[in-house]
Amino acid sequence: MRLPKRWLSAVMFLLCALSFIGVFSGCNQPQSASNHLITLEFWTLQLDTFKSTLEPMFLEYERLHPNVRIHWVDVPFSEGPKRTLTAMMSGHTPDVINLNPDFSAILANRNALLDMNQALPAQIKSTYLPVTWQAATLNQTNNRKLTFGLPWYVTSSVTIYNKAILRKAGYQTPPETFAQLPDFAEAVRDKAHAYGLMPVIAEQGNFLKELQKIGVPLYNVQGKAEFATPKAFEHLAYFVQMYRQGWIPAEAITESHQAAVGRFQAGTLASLQIGPNFLKIVKENAPEIYRETGVAPQFPQDAGMKEFALMVLVVPAKSEHPQEAVDFAAFITNAQNQLALAQAAPVLPSITQALQDPYFSSTDNSDLMAQGRRMSAAQLLKATSAYQIKPNQNAINEIMDHYVQLAMLGKVSPQAALSQAQQEINATLE
Repeated sequence: MRLPKRWLSAVMFLLCALSFIGVFSGCNQPQSASNHLITLEFWTLQLDTFKSTLEPMFLEYERLHPNVRIHWVDVPFSEGPKRTLTAMMSGHTPDVINLNPDFSAILANRNALLDMNQALPAQIKSTYLPVTWQAATLNQTNNRKLTFGLPWYVTSSVTIYNKAILRKAGYQTPPETFAQLPDFAEAVRDKAHAYGLMPVIAEQGNFLKELQKIGVPLYNVQGKAEFATPKAFEHLAYFVQMYRQGWIPAEAITESHQAAVGRFQAGTLASLQIGPNFLKIVKENAPEIYRETGVAPQFPQDAGMKEFALMVLVVPAKSEHPQEAVDFAAFITNAQNQLALAQAAPVLPSITQALQDPYFSSTDNSDLMAQGRRMSAAQLLKATSAYQIKPNQNAINEIMDHYVQLAMLGKVSPQAALSQAQQEINATLE
């Protein structure tokens, strides 16, 4: 989830106001006496569909902690940041909140969230996949690492492809490397009259992830952007060339990934990088496309970084019951509960033990969703590095998206686009 553009200015105003009035003091409130009944308010993002999975967890926690009651509030996905800020400005703050890393990093950089490195025992921290712990950690300018939340559920994209389109283009499987991609894209366009791919590289700073995949360092040890390199220029020029050849849909540089999803379901897109949970949607919305759908590992298969999206549970510094809130967040994200959620929803757990469960290693190739789940879990287990989040990630994303669009449209050269983007990003980091 990315904070909508219309909220960016409002967010910064509210954060400044909060900082001024001392809300972001980072100091824990006194803990409630253990013999007093306390209520922990837990906010999630549009998870009411999984009420039958989550509520037994709350009841079990209350059974184990007789002095605690869980008050669950499910918030619409798009309302999460706004309501969180409003709550923090008020006299009543939830104790545990389900957020995404980008928005969490903004709050954490202003000491609005508890640092899980300090709040959680080492033996519990070690149960999380190292890459998911990295993804929930903010590298601040003073080289201090602040873990702003506990990793919860994960999605890691795979390649889904339309076998009928590939056959028309003379392929059995989609390409595995960037070197193979242009020939594939040309063949699909010329022979199948479809598009081979629709990379959304001008959305949510996605081109930065592209660069990290091919081994381009994004920041130096001082935390300054340093991605404007010959290798990066060449990679952007690669996409510009395919776009100019007409092998990528024109709307790829202005539309979101939802447009690519729509094309795939309509049968006009040969391959798509997306979480395996999408397979269920294809099956329901376009059963004829689903029957011709295959699944392969994330593209490119030789990339050192495997891309994934993470949701976290954060504990605001203003929580009236910080110790109990951290304990509850750790309980919700333990192996047993993460496995239960992953089996109810097509997501992956962030706990190593849960991800190694046989549920994620099914060899039944007749079940497409099981194949996707197996591939997604396997690549997450092998992942060694995570995308680095900055406190002002939304602003960084906006800058990168803008200059990638200019390059794709031929307004500036790839070298000029990335050099200018680097300069502006560094200005935001000062």
